[in-house]
Amino acid sequence: MTYLTPHLPFAASSSSSLPPASSHLIISDTLASPSHFATYHLVSSALGKEKRRVVWVDFRGEGRASWEAVLKKLGTPLPPTASKEFVHIAPSSLPHAVPTTQTSPKLFDEESRPSLRPTCDAIIPNLKEGSLVILDGLSELVWMGIPSVEVGKFVRAVFAKVRNTQSILVSTIHADHLPLTSSSTSAPSANDANADLLERLLRIGQGGWWRISHLPSGRSGDVMGEISSHPLGTYVGQEGKSGFPSVPRSNPLQYRLESSTVRVFPKGTGRGFL
Repeated sequence: MTYLTPHLPFAASSSSSLPPASSHLIISDTLASPSHFATYHLVSSALGKEKRRVVWVDFRGEGRASWEAVLKKLGTPLPPTASKEFVHIAPSSLPHAVPTTQTSPKLFDEESRPSLRPTCDAIIPNLKEGSLVILDGLSELVWMGIPSVEVGKFVRAVFAKVRNTQSILVSTIHADHLPLTSSSTSAPSANDANADLLERLLRIGQGGWWRISHLPSGRSGDVMGEISSHPLGTYVGQEGKSGFPSVPRSNPLQYRLESSTVRVFPKGTGRGFL
């Protein structure tokens, strides 16, 4: 069920639910308003209507079972575990001496130094033309102590391979450091590696940014959070358009999670979306 498509369509058509080929979509969220529903929306579209391979790099450590339960409820069951159309890569932070499988590449080498090359090497063989690649939970890497500059280099390396196969890259990251209102004076610490990583991702360009956050006043019965969408300018599609929807932060969409869908509506309409 692609519940965001009517509100955040991409340039291919008014009903296009996936970003253009060779582009990079950044999805940021806050701990109070997780972006899982936006990721499920893209995966549901890719596996359902679009019939594309999905490569999910699970830095959050959620596991396949959680996605199976949610996507089944949304009407898009995951393919069987042996299927190549849904690839689950779960990088491991366990010590190097602890054995892992091919789909659980180590995040630290034998000297306990961070290394994202094994994860990159695990992604590349699974790419085919038109794949949807999701780097899910990049903030978890910097929280483990991996420098933001190294995570940024890793994303750029994966994106280069994604472009070679006319695929799509999605990166998810927490952005609790961003102000919720234009009048807010809060600013990230000079040592905030997560803020630095977000800036590095935005500088990659060639795509767009969905910013998901909670309300400044807190969650209400009708509204759980807000979504704005920002083209990153350097990506230009075949028709000379940015390819990404524009929804300004000053007038965002609002949403409410329900048992089997997400209700999205213009700011200030509350239940008026019906």
